[in-house]
Amino acid sequence: MIIFAPMRSTYLVLALTFSASAFAQRSFQAVSIRGGFGSSTYAGDFNGGSFAAAASEARAHAALSLGFQLNSRWDLSTGLAYGSVYAQSTEGVNGFTGIDVRSTYLQPSLRITNFAVPYGRYWKRNPSAPYWFAQVSSVLSQSKFATNVPYPGDTEFHEGTNISPALGGGIGVTHRVSEHWSWFAEGILQSVTGDRLEGFTRPDQEGGDVLLQIRLGMLYSIYTWD
Repeated sequence: MIIFAPMRSTYLVLALTFSASAFAQRSFQAVSIRGGFGSSTYAGDFNGGSFAAAASEARAHAALSLGFQLNSRWDLSTGLAYGSVYAQSTEGVNGFTGIDVRSTYLQPSLRITNFAVPYGRYWKRNPSAPYWFAQVSSVLSQSKFATNVPYPGDTEFHEGTNISPALGGGIGVTHRVSEHWSWFAEGILQSVTGDRLEGFTRPDQEGGDVLLQIRLGMLYSIYTWD
């Protein structure tokens, strides 16, 4: 009995080592490609900050991102969105009457996402996962100006490309359709500083603008151990 004790110990060590190695292969890391379409709108000093008006003046946008799922709860990604915003001035707000905002924008961003439940390849008991995220970005916008209406004399025009920092976040839900494919739906609310999204400003305008995006899309996950 004593002679075989070291052999049994060796078998036990080998079994534990193999089990640990097998478990280590169950990584939850993945490279993800996301693409989506939706609507975007804004509220600011120009349209009186009315969300009712902003909702009725929504325009289309598209987005593409590349991310890395660190584990079953956290994801880090970089993305690019392209879209437009429109607003028709509320009568007399900030001295603007009969003037429309027509701006297109390109928005590079960096995002960190947290899933409310473990999500990934091996979490079949959680095919759907709500999530929240924080996002920092730059909004590069170009605006068109009406030429058939008078602007107040102290209006400053910002022609060409205007760069506005944006900070915000949002919530969403993703649902895994297969091992690699998922769909998602999300909403993003961001504060855009600088008052450059309209393309023109007046000295008495206050604060920045708010950019709202609603997006639907698909996600493809490339698991790092495949």
